[in-house]
Order: sequence, then C-alpha cells, then structure tokens
Amino acid sequence: MRRLGAPRAIGLVLFALAAGAHAVSGAATKIWVSDSASDFSLGEARGVAVTMDGSLVLARDARRVEGITEATLFAAARDRDGSILLGTGDAGRLLRVSPAGKVETMATLPEKEVTALAFGPDGALYAGTAPGGKVYRIENGKPSPYYETRAQYVWALAFSEKSLYVGTGLPGEIHRVTASGQGARVYATTDPHVRSLYADSQGRIWAGTSGSGLVLRVDKSGAVKTVYDSSKTEITAIAAGSDGRVWVAAASGETPGTSPEPISAPQPSPASRPPKNTAARGDEDQKDKPEVTVSVSTARLAPGRPGSRQGTYSSEVLLFEEGEPPRPVWTSSEEIVFGLAPEGDKGAVLAATGPNGKLYRLGPSLWSLERTFDEKQVTILAGNTVGTNSASALYRLSEGPREGQYVSAVKDTGRTSRFGSFRFDGDVPAGTRVEFSFRSGESGIPDTTWSAWSAFAPAESATAVAAPAGRYLQWKVRMTSDGARLPGVRRVEASYRNRNAAPVVETFLALGPSEVFARSASGGSNVFETTVPDEKGIFTSLEEPKAESPPRRLLRKGYRTLTWKASDPDGDPLTYDLEFRPFGSTRWVLLKKGLREAFYSFDTTALPDGEYVFRLTASDAEANPEEKKTFSRDSAPVVIDNTPPVIRKLSSTPGVFEFEAVDAASPIMEAEYSVDAKEWTRVEPKDGLSDSLTESYQIRLDPKARGGFLLIRVTDASRNVAAASFTAP
Repeated sequence: MRRLGAPRAIGLVLFALAAGAHAVSGAATKIWVSDSASDFSLGEARGVAVTMDGSLVLARDARRVEGITEATLFAAARDRDGSILLGTGDAGRLLRVSPAGKVETMATLPEKEVTALAFGPDGALYAGTAPGGKVYRIENGKPSPYYETRAQYVWALAFSEKSLYVGTGLPGEIHRVTASGQGARVYATTDPHVRSLYADSQGRIWAGTSGSGLVLRVDKSGAVKTVYDSSKTEITAIAAGSDGRVWVAAASGETPGTSPEPISAPQPSPASRPPKNTAARGDEDQKDKPEVTVSVSTARLAPGRPGSRQGTYSSEVLLFEEGEPPRPVWTSSEEIVFGLAPEGDKGAVLAATGPNGKLYRLGPSLWSLERTFDEKQVTILAGNTVGTNSASALYRLSEGPREGQYVSAVKDTGRTSRFGSFRFDGDVPAGTRVEFSFRSGESGIPDTTWSAWSAFAPAESATAVAAPAGRYLQWKVRMTSDGARLPGVRRVEASYRNRNAAPVVETFLALGPSEVFARSASGGSNVFETTVPDEKGIFTSLEEPKAESPPRRLLRKGYRTLTWKASDPDGDPLTYDLEFRPFGSTRWVLLKKGLREAFYSFDTTALPDGEYVFRLTASDAEANPEEKKTFSRDSAPVVIDNTPPVIRKLSSTPGVFEFEAVDAASPIMEAEYSVDAKEWTRVEPKDGLSDSLTESYQIRLDPKARGGFLLIRVTDASRNVAAASFTAP
C-alpha cells in the first residue's frame, strides 16, 4: 500500500519540479487530485469499476456468450440451476444459456417477439409475446397457450402468489390471470402501454405506464391507485433492492418519426454489425481485453448507427420508502434507463442504460459506474448476466483472474506546464499488481501530436510524472489480479507547475495636465509634498503615499500623471519601470524604476515644452528572479506645455476693449476679466469656440468703469495661466 503525505513524497514534488527550473517561487505548484466517485467518473477504463465510495477496483470479468445471433433481446429470466432464459425477436425464439455458456433454442413461439418472461410458483416459465398479446406457459421445453389479452403487446409479467399479472400495450391494461384461460382485466389506463410490473413483498403489484409516466399500485383486493405521477413520459423499470425498498426508473425521449412502441422498447441490431468501439483513450491494442468500463461526468449520446432510432433522452431513478415521498437518486439529461435489478445485500440496484452502454450501481445515497459496454443499449439484467441491444450480445460477469485499465480524464493545466511527482493511495496485495503510465500534449483531445504513453511503472516506483511539458495531462493505471485478492486505487495526485506567463498591460495613458492622484493621510486631510530630486535623475515627484485608502484626483500645477491597468496570469506581484523619449527620438531615458502602484505623478517643469512618448514595462521578476517575464507598452504622444499664453492688446474705444491670446503649444481654453478686483467674468472668443492657439476677444464695459483697473486672465488647455492688467477704456 502506498500512502500519501509521507515526507519522502513531499520531497519528491519539490525535487521533481526543481529539476526543470532553478526557481519555483513564481507560478505556484498545483496538485491535480482524483479521490472521489465524481472525479474517477470523468475517465475511461477497461475492466475497472468506480465504487460508490470513490475508489477504482477491478470489475468482474465480463465474458461474451457466443452463439447468440438474434436481432433483439427483449427479456431474461434466471432458472434455478443458473441457466438464463432469453426472450428474443424477430423469430419468436426462446433461448436457453447454460451455466457453461452453451446456447440452445428452448422453444419457438408463433409470434415474432418474446417480450416478457417470468417463472411461476409452479416452476414453469411464462412468456408474453407480440404482436398479438398472448401469454404462453413453457414446461420441459414445450409451450402451450395460457392466456390471450387481445392487446397488441405483452410488455411485463409478474406473479403475486399464484396469480399472474400481465401488463399490455395498445391498449395499456393490467390483467390478472388465475389459471389457464381464466383471467380478466384489472385496470385500463388512459396511457397506451403498461411497460413494467413488479410484485412487492406484501403481494402488491406496482405498474409503470408509458404515455403519462404513472406509477400505479394494485393491492390484493384489486383496488388500483396512482402512487406517483412522474414528470417523465414513461416508467421504464421497477425493481426492489435486497432490503425490499422499491426503485422506479422514469424516462422521456424524442425520436425521429413516430413509433407505436414505448421509447424504452429495445432496438434491433443493424443488418451489418458495427465494429467494436476501440476509441478508449490510451489503448493502442484492444484485442483480448476485458469489456470496456467507461466513466464520464455527463452522459453523451453515441453517434447514430445504421438502422438505429437516434434521439434525445432523459431519465431519473427514484427510491420509494414506506411513508415517505419518492426521492430521486440518479438523473441524466442524455440517457434512458432500460432495466433495474437488485445487486448485493445492501439494498443497491443495477441500472441498465443507453445510448452509451453504461451499467450503473445505485445506492440510497451514492451511485457509481459498474461497467460500460461497446454495445450502446444495455437492456437486460438477470443474475450475473447482462444483455445488450443495438448490437445484441449477452455477457456473463464472473470472478477469477483478471486485468483492467483505467485512463484518467484529460487535465487542462491552463497552459504549458512542467510535471512533478505522482502519488497514489491504494492497496496492492500479494498476487496483484498496479502500474501507472503517463502522456501529455498541447491539444484538448489526445491526438498524434501528444507524447507516447510512457512505459508502465509499478506503483511503488511511479514517483514522478513521466511526461514532457505540455498543457494537457493524462495518467493511466493497469491493475491485474490472480483472483484471490483485488488491488484498488483510492486517491491519485499529480503535481504540475505552469510555465511563467508574461504580465499584461491592458491600458496605459496620461491624465489631463496638472491632474494628480493623492491618498488621504491618517489625519484625513489631503496632504502631499514634493520630494527632493532623485539622486539618479532630474525629476521631482510626489511623496510616496503610505496610507492604503483609495487615491483621490487633485490638481497640482506643472504635474502630469501616468496611469495604467496591468495583470499577471499567475497572480505574481508586479513592479513597473517608466521611461520616456521626445517624440521623434529613438533614445529612451529612465523616468522611474520599481514602482508598485498603478499610477505615477511627476513634475514636468524639468522638461522643455514638446511632445513626449512614455513607456511602461511591467515585470514579475520579484516572484521569478530566474525566469522573469516583462511586458512593455508605449503611450500615445503626450504634450508637455508649461509656458503660459501671451495676452496682447489689439484696440480700445470708449467702453470696448479688444485683445488676443496666443499660445505656442496648447489651445486657449478660457478667458476672464475683472474690473477693480471684482468677480471674474468669462468672455467668449469672437468665433464662439475656444479651440485654437490664437483667439481674439472683445470686452464691452460699463461706461462707469472707465479708467478702472482691468485685469485679464487667460488659461490654456495645459492649465497654464497668464494675466495682464490694463486701464478700462
């Protein structure tokens, strides 16, 4: 047994990852864990089952019974000696399969289909047929007519004490037969089919209909009541576990065209049988392997086969307990349950489904996948025998020496990764063997671009993922047993680390002239000061804020603020470097290094007026000193203009003063005047728009202001302010 959590195992993770890189402090080491039924149910396997408590174990060996060539298998019953009786179509044959696997025709009935079977308390076999709706009694291989329902189909037979109950289709009725030729209709449903019957320990008959999906119950007095109205259209199967609790399968489906049969009616084999499915991931050679057991998280419809009736299905299996409302235990949006049968001594049942060929084990609170067959409709359950349709086949499950393989789901690590240690928790008793193999690739579905599977390594030495770097990973386990004891896998861990990804700068821009960010100090006032010039540069900056409150946008003359939004796919902390160059130059000059916040305000008065381009470089070097990644982004040209406009007098006449404002770099934004230091009055340019480097203005003054102190103030788009004084005309 290999246990997780040992110091040696932890060391292996670190050693294996360090072997491919000098530092692992950037992208964190992650561990892919599989340790539950839902985890393991995402993969595929051959001869391996997922238990309800979340382990992988070798499943019972499934051996196909040779000699069955019938188009359809409708029903099965197990005789006292272990033989299996099969009702088939389309030749009306009743087959007997001996415990040794020998197949022989027990009887041939006049109708084309033997659709229902049941052993009576007298030891005789009773068979329902279609079309024609007749029931036969077969004893010593000789059939004799027993009852005629006058319906088109007989879908189900069940004995309650000595009375035989018959469920029919077209019309949907329940009949009670007490002796040969002596019977009567107990109940006529409004649905076209009574699809399933079950006799419980109290002698009551449970019936499921197709059309409205009703569960009916007939008590010993013959009274009938509806015990459940399903949201589905058909009750496909009813059975009880070893504890007597009743399980009911309900389904709905849509198929192309129209059919008088229930949606759960088995489909015949196509004329030419499709080849076995050999697409299970990681199995290069499928010959002489046990039957496939496939686990998937969400059922998916199989591709349409020639002659099959392909459609969409949904199912649920409910558990009925006395005095309690029924509760769903298992649901599927893409599968249909064809049959239920008791399994084991803990009240569980097996559920046969299609169109993905899956056999499930259902318990009161848990479920798991027992096995998946290549044939896509699992319809027959009888003892240790499983029958399929679409391609008719019969399998017998048995103990003994066996081998199985499980292939994990494809793990998407997000991007190309290096793989580290591999650990598992499970049991490898004497006479058994557990081995692991690995492969990786860059495509979501394994193809020829993936690496080859690594050689199988015994579990005790499979300490590292033997696969090259890749985005996707799979592991595979092969288990063998001599039949005396079985190995098992409870938990698997695979370690990986993403290759360091470069940071991303999403936006980088300059705020308006004189706009700065500042944080509130602990005292609550917006205090900010300029620091002394950097020893390594000429620029004066705002003091590094120490509080963690969100910054506020303020104005400070002569300053510009660069702001950006950046992120790192690994979540690494980022630092930023800022550079600049005059527009038209190719030489970059460092502005500031090692910034941590996503903005920087600086004094531009040290720069001559003109256009400048700024470059931001984001780096994750702090977390990845040996594998750092950077990303740079340039700003659009930024105008630096610290020169105020010039105010020139143009003319003056009594009560009228004209002037112009001229700026070399920035458009004139605003002009105001004041007389004798009174409030400022805005004046509009002659052309009505303040949008040019030169603007002309005319001021009309009150005659009483003549000789007064006229003050004019002009502001450009860079928030440079010029002022001039004149005598009011």
